[in-house]
Amino acid sequence: MTHPIRFDDSLPQLVVILNEKYPEVVAAAQPVVIRDFEGRLGVILEASPKDIEDLNTVVAKRLGPYARPQDPVRGRNEVGVSKIIEEAQEAPVLEVEGVNVRLLDRRIVGADWMVRPVLGSDAVPRIAFISIKGGVGRSTALSIAATHLANAGLRVLTIDLDFEAPGLGATLLTPEELPTYGVVDWLVENGLSGIDATFRADCIGRSSLLDGISVVPAFGSKTMAHPADALAKIARASLEDVRENTTMSLRNQLQEMIERFEDTGDYDVVLIDGRAGLHETTAAPVLGLGAKVLLFGINEPQTFQGYAFLLAHIRDRILGGADWEENAWFVQAKADPSDADIAQERFNALWSTEDEALPKPETLGPDDLDLVWADNDTPTPRSQDQVPVLRILNDERYRSFNPVENRVQLDERLVQSTFGDLLDWLDEQMDLAK
Repeated sequence: MTHPIRFDDSLPQLVVILNEKYPEVVAAAQPVVIRDFEGRLGVILEASPKDIEDLNTVVAKRLGPYARPQDPVRGRNEVGVSKIIEEAQEAPVLEVEGVNVRLLDRRIVGADWMVRPVLGSDAVPRIAFISIKGGVGRSTALSIAATHLANAGLRVLTIDLDFEAPGLGATLLTPEELPTYGVVDWLVENGLSGIDATFRADCIGRSSLLDGISVVPAFGSKTMAHPADALAKIARASLEDVRENTTMSLRNQLQEMIERFEDTGDYDVVLIDGRAGLHETTAAPVLGLGAKVLLFGINEPQTFQGYAFLLAHIRDRILGGADWEENAWFVQAKADPSDADIAQERFNALWSTEDEALPKPETLGPDDLDLVWADNDTPTPRSQDQVPVLRILNDERYRSFNPVENRVQLDERLVQSTFGDLLDWLDEQMDLAK
């Protein structure tokens, strides 16, 4: 019985076909593989018209529904191919079945996960709080971070990008302090009625917890007054905008939004609360906003499986993935003293598997006169000693976090005992360490 081709097998099977038929051609120039929105494959390579015709027959037969319906194989000199080849220069090189190919992965959703990461913001430091699952204390930690930095005299802007389970507005603002609009409103209006200085100001709430904390919630008071419109707004917020015949992705819209807030000169640091999971809206704070990224998780299998997916994607599918790793830190939330060693080993394993490890860039100084070239390009596993993990202790006093009504939760000694690792890290990043 012949088993049908499935998604995971389609790309390897295509490469096997190419290597079987024309190994010299495949070895001479990296084939450019295009995977369309539905997952079907096409390939561009250097071959004669007769060879391409033969390959089209074989590929269509063996890949079945995973071959593009018409001419899955194209020559490099055919009409319209040059633009795809040019675009492919920014696509990752993958080793598939012993062959290097460039993969252009077309997507209806998830396109922001495919773009080279932005490394660092131009002026105002940004820190993104990310988690695979909800309920790990990510938003609580961000709120604690905001109050800690504000206590140190910094002007802090917090932005809630968790549209489905927003928390910062209710945590850091009283109902009276909630601004008229929020992030979801911004993303809806920027492609329709437009954004001006008045609208920007109407998206910012000033927290009475401490001077220096400003909040851009996911939703403002307008949505609270008309809650039946919330789902309609969410459905439109993550869509691409089209402006003057140019498509603007979600990550570019969010980058533009944050820059508009930063351009006021009112803020020293921006804290970004991302949505839990690997949804399209998570790609921007992880890869697209130039933020330092805190990856929250508790010591359970779902955490490590989810981050294994994320890291493998960044390492294998994105140019600049190695550089991005220098901006990422793990945060073990709800940590117990008894599980410190095993949790550290599990976080280490996410970085140090031989199949997925990334080489670390060499830095040459003025005294490096003799350079010995490596005899191969095999990645060097990241040292386990270099894996950064911050620990937030499991503290029942923070199970229900509501500092607006319970100011005791912001007591300095209590906060330091539970969130000490995170606060020390913040001091180091913001040059506050004494």
